[in-house]
Amino acid sequence: MTPDACIVLPEPIQRRGAELLHLQCWLWGCDIRRGEGNLLLAYGFSRQRPPSGAVGSSAYLMALGSGTHVVLWGFGAFYGNPAEGGVYLRRYEFTPVWTAPLNAQRLPWLPDQIHPADIPPEPETRQRMHRQFVALLEWIAQYEMWVRHTYGLAYRRRCAEESTKHTFRIAIEQLVEEWQHLAHRCADLS
Repeated sequence: MTPDACIVLPEPIQRRGAELLHLQCWLWGCDIRRGEGNLLLAYGFSRQRPPSGAVGSSAYLMALGSGTHVVLWGFGAFYGNPAEGGVYLRRYEFTPVWTAPLNAQRLPWLPDQIHPADIPPEPETRQRMHRQFVALLEWIAQYEMWVRHTYGLAYRRRCAEESTKHTFRIAIEQLVEEWQHLAHRCADLS
């Protein structure tokens, strides 16, 4: 990845963002596996499974309007227009990357299938990337607010407690506020 392919974040923001995104990907997985039905589908996402015989993550795609989409995988999240590219956050890293266009008809199912785009040095391109990055963080906060209001904090606590491999140091009661705070801090970086 070239230095121009990402927004450089201060280390404390990058560290906290990586913790939050790791937890969030775990929670989306819990929402998918939910015995009473897949919450991502209930929220309005469509699902694309990997091709038959291929190992990888299903992609969840949701149109937000004006060509903007959110795509979620077990390995990260994308926000933008798949035909033009957008911002991609890879789980565990929290390094915003401007991607090359994605094929919305056959979304990637492995992280290595998502490629950084060359970002021209024009300020408007960087500003658009920054806006999309912050919008993704705000969208995650809105999704978590919907889960909190629709299914309650007890549901989210159970999700976080299901993990036997990971110890999450983020209070589930503060998850919405954590995402909002992170979005605000990142918005101030412009």
